[in-house]
Amino acid sequence: MSNPESILVMGHRNPDMDAIASAMGYAWLLGQLQDGKIYIAGRTGTVNPQTQFALDNFHMEAPTLISDVRKRVGDLVEEMPSLHHTSTILDACQSVAQTHRSVPLLNDDDKPVGLISGAALFSVMGEALSSANIMALAKDFEMPAEKATDTATTTLNLGDYIRDVLTQILRSEQDDFIVVDDNGVYAGLCRKSKLLSPPKSKIVLVDHNELGQSVLGLEEAEVVEVLDHHRLSSIPTATPIRFRIEPVGSCSTLVAERGIELGKTFPVGIAGLLLCGILSDTLIFRSPTATPRDRVAAIALVKMAKLVGTKATDEQALEAITELGNKLLAAGAGLGSRPANEIVNADIKFYEVNGAELGIAQVEVGNLSELPPRLDEIRTALAELVESQKLKLALLMVTDVVRGNSRLVAQGQSRIISALPYPRLSDDTLDAPGLMSRKKQLLPTVFAAVSQTT
Repeated sequence: MSNPESILVMGHRNPDMDAIASAMGYAWLLGQLQDGKIYIAGRTGTVNPQTQFALDNFHMEAPTLISDVRKRVGDLVEEMPSLHHTSTILDACQSVAQTHRSVPLLNDDDKPVGLISGAALFSVMGEALSSANIMALAKDFEMPAEKATDTATTTLNLGDYIRDVLTQILRSEQDDFIVVDDNGVYAGLCRKSKLLSPPKSKIVLVDHNELGQSVLGLEEAEVVEVLDHHRLSSIPTATPIRFRIEPVGSCSTLVAERGIELGKTFPVGIAGLLLCGILSDTLIFRSPTATPRDRVAAIALVKMAKLVGTKATDEQALEAITELGNKLLAAGAGLGSRPANEIVNADIKFYEVNGAELGIAQVEVGNLSELPPRLDEIRTALAELVESQKLKLALLMVTDVVRGNSRLVAQGQSRIISALPYPRLSDDTLDAPGLMSRKKQLLPTVFAAVSQTT
């Protein structure tokens, strides 16, 4: 019986609460479909403090960290028997006859000396075989296996990306390649045919649909589904896929809605995380991106999470939701003593407009008075980001989640910054009263400014 197909469910880089929650919730929900596949939630970045609070609060573990989905040699390696320097030609013949594969010869440190193929064995024993002399054949069987070992074979490393070693593979006449670990110790064999046509990682994307925001190596993987609430981008697919984008405040809302449509009750921990995903992305329904659908989903989830009884009124449910939301936002808010690079990179998304590369980050604070003491450090971190990522603009949106206002700290091309329609304050930050949503309020304005100046 073949192993079930494994599919990764992944949010965007620098994952926020919604990216983590929707990946975990959707992986669980898809796993209930009984379609013979295994769905695994993944994350492509560190867990931020707000998400860690939610994970701890609902006694859940963070998804597996997956930084790259490009196939490596180690993904295709097979554990195959090996021989050592004391082995004979007879041992080699028996191994090849049993496995129908070449057999590696190892030294005392389990490091490969070379590879013994069936053709090499016939070459060494050719004379005895053609003479049909039993004594000569027995003598050949006793010869050291080293006599038939090709020491010039190509060796691959477990961590090699298949794409990076394709040239070596194509030039080699070998059918099998020895694979070693980082210490040079034998790990197994890999067939040439598999290396030339490796299976692709299958990915379900949640909370994003832009290649530049996704896990590294996505271009070498197969996207099988997208569930998102952001602007439409372009992810190439080989075949038609389920592609659902809805204008709601949180991807966790879409996961919750689909679960309800399918008549599923989420486990307590998953329900709690999905609820936190909604509250984080909508700032407890205060964000302009929040919709009535988010509120309805949250009320259903707070009951599944057993924070209120199943017969609780909407008012009671909303009271529990608000209490959790305030704790959640407080856990993630504040600049504190965090390094400036961490502040800038913890929740940053990259975009491309008219050929201009942009990086736009957001951090939540309890009061904008936290910004001035850290301003110089933040500007330096943004300037370094502009240089290292070749950006036209790097911008940090510092949002006061209590009062619903933001300040913008920008580095990059001055003409783009000047085109942003926000008043410049004496400390060179931009004042953005009422600005809370990067997606709905800030991005259209930034894109318009870039389009005007490039």
